[in-house]
Amino acid sequence: MNTFILIVLGQIVSLFGNAALRFALPLYLLRQTGSAALYGGITALAMLPALAGMLTGGALADRCRKARLMALLDLVTAGISAAAAAGLPHLPLLPLVLTVLGSLYAIQGLYQPVVRACLPLLLNGTQLLRGNAVIQLVDTVDELLGPLLGAVLLEHLGIRGLLVLCGCCFALSAGMELCLRIPQDVPYDTKLSVRSLWADLRESAQFLTGQAAVLRLAAAMAAVNLLEVPALTVGVPVLVVQTLQKSDASLGLVQAVLSAGGILGGVLAGTIFVRYPPIRSGTPLLLALSGVCAALGLALRVSVLQFGSILVLGAVFMAVAALFNVWFFAQLQVLVPQAQLGKTTACCTVLACLTQPIGQAAYGIAFQHWAAHPADVLLAAGVLSVLVLWLLQTRRTA
Repeated sequence: MNTFILIVLGQIVSLFGNAALRFALPLYLLRQTGSAALYGGITALAMLPALAGMLTGGALADRCRKARLMALLDLVTAGISAAAAAGLPHLPLLPLVLTVLGSLYAIQGLYQPVVRACLPLLLNGTQLLRGNAVIQLVDTVDELLGPLLGAVLLEHLGIRGLLVLCGCCFALSAGMELCLRIPQDVPYDTKLSVRSLWADLRESAQFLTGQAAVLRLAAAMAAVNLLEVPALTVGVPVLVVQTLQKSDASLGLVQAVLSAGGILGGVLAGTIFVRYPPIRSGTPLLLALSGVCAALGLALRVSVLQFGSILVLGAVFMAVAALFNVWFFAQLQVLVPQAQLGKTTACCTVLACLTQPIGQAAYGIAFQHWAAHPADVLLAAGVLSVLVLWLLQTRRTA
């Protein structure tokens, strides 16, 4: 359990730096350009390296010593942050932001499968489910602190100062991870090569083709990442900064409240899913996400409710999304053998996330095109999500 606590502490420090930069860099670009379409496009392009990172990270998690791999990734991220801070005054803004964001997402994609693959080696039974809830909780806590403190630090330190501070966070996390001792970790003589990684990914793909239950999980997550999550991740900054003309600090507050909803979802997951087995919990959670999107679209039509509805319904959305995320990974860890857990989980996650860049780009264009009617975009997202879920359920029972 001490090793698990050390992993959690490293996660807190590292993911804070990552969340702060992922909040600050696109916001800085949005402020400089004023383009919602560019904002959505940049966040969509930055997701592509994350998907490649997930695939590679899943294979590496099954072949490398996990503690050293996590430490190496944090050290590389610290170096990228320092290099970006040094190059910011001299390099074009758009390519620099895209490069740094892409690197952050790629390394995070590498990092997360490694952390998930550690848990079954440290925990079992209900402890494993609670461990997943704790990891989800850490992620949402950092998503709370990252935007909240990131907005304040961006205002006082500037983007270069924030890059340096986050680089120090990554270096500190790497130091913690070098102290980890994970039992039954991969031995030193495990062969590692491009061919072996490719063979692992091919083996995972073959495994997935015969696992209808796992593929249904991926399809459900793909629908969420296409229709619902991007509606909030792209829509909220555009609504707060452009539609409501609020300050960066106000956007940081909104992001913090949304993350607090995610924290609530993580806390609830540790109790609800232990008391009530989550095998059949997916559909109600998906319907709840769709309903919240539609409700937010309706509430935004009333001017006095606009900012408050973003806070309240956004927090509810994040709470339900956190519950669904914990359920998703808990189901994968039950269905997938330990020997294939890292790479198969990564493959399944990538399949589920392939739709997210499409959704981010599409919502960026939608909010740009219907800038005078952003509520209609969210209402349409909720209605369309229900229709897609109904089609998936109909096909499953056919």
